[in-house]
Amino acid sequence: MSRATNFITVFLMNSAVFAASLSYEGFDYETGDLAGNGGGIGFTGNWSVTTGSWNVAADSLSYSTLETTGNKVVAQTSGTNIAARSTGVQSDSGEFWASILVDSLSWNGGGLTFSANTSNLNLNAADFDNRARFGFGINGSDYVYTLDGRTGAPVNGSVAGAPVGTVFLVAKFDVTNGLFSMWANPDLDGSSPAGGTLIADNVSFTRTGADFANDIQVAGLFTNWSGVGLDEVRLGTDFTSVAIPEPSTLALLGIAGLCAGLFARRRR
Repeated sequence: MSRATNFITVFLMNSAVFAASLSYEGFDYETGDLAGNGGGIGFTGNWSVTTGSWNVAADSLSYSTLETTGNKVVAQTSGTNIAARSTGVQSDSGEFWASILVDSLSWNGGGLTFSANTSNLNLNAADFDNRARFGFGINGSDYVYTLDGRTGAPVNGSVAGAPVGTVFLVAKFDVTNGLFSMWANPDLDGSSPAGGTLIADNVSFTRTGADFANDIQVAGLFTNWSGVGLDEVRLGTDFTSVAIPEPSTLALLGIAGLCAGLFARRRR
């Protein structure tokens, strides 16, 4: 049996572990400016810094047994900082999950936002025309989220009690039914979130004026403060895909196609 055949066999045996994973970003880049970097799995294009400044800093953030790769990113401006990249995701039905590690400093936090373009990725904008269409994170000492953030149909909320330090945030968008749920620091040893803090429980969003798939084409890293760190962005279709897989397993997604090609070539 060839090496390619061996690899594909192992790949298929492990496919159930990460089949629901869509995109992963561990910021495995050299330290320095984030702009122009484009690694990870599933995302397309490179990171662009649309507002403020972001640097790649040494070492990953950590939470419980969540395995990490690479480094982290840290905001450099005492004001709005936004970096954007295409998700490579289309999700117009079923469930869409996302997670991120946020290092809140002195009650200052950040989060992960989504929009149809790079111009609407602000989680806390007073003007809903400039607010992210969807997003979740920490603002001050509150957990915050925005759902269908557009003029005429904004849905947003906040829950007090966000701690200082590294927080693991998980969000579920039930796209079929238009329902949003959010957790902070859930346990990682189950197929669904348990423990930790339940922040939003099936909050309805309208998706007025556009479909969900259009509004998650671009992901944004967001914070309003200097020194806030963000890390380990995961997108998937269930809790396991954004909370459990180790990065080495996710990396198989990026090379499975190559190995399949090698196998086909050897057969010819």
